[in-house]
Amino acid sequence: MRKLLFIAFISIAIAACSPKQKPADKDKTPVMVEMKLKVEGMTCDHCEASISTGVNLLAGIYSISANHEDSTAFVRFDSTKTNLKEISEAIALRGFEVK
Repeated sequence: MRKLLFIAFISIAIAACSPKQKPADKDKTPVMVEMKLKVEGMTCDHCEASISTGVNLLAGIYSISANHEDSTAFVRFDSTKTNLKEISEAIALRGFEVK
């Protein structure tokens, strides 16, 4: 009887520790998008850094490069995890406007 209880306990412990299956939406194939955005209000290197920091907080961002000299930002992202609206909102939260 003790052996049977021990085996049952071990079986339950192993089942409880097994990895959970991922939700179906995490199995989506990444879709990389590259966009050049017109960003108004940047005047210095700190503005560029602020935009980069804010956008990099979003899921699915591969890279972001802002340039205050030509008022642009070049962003590469996974469109299954984020989108242009979320990126624009992240930039707006930093005090800049995407045109």
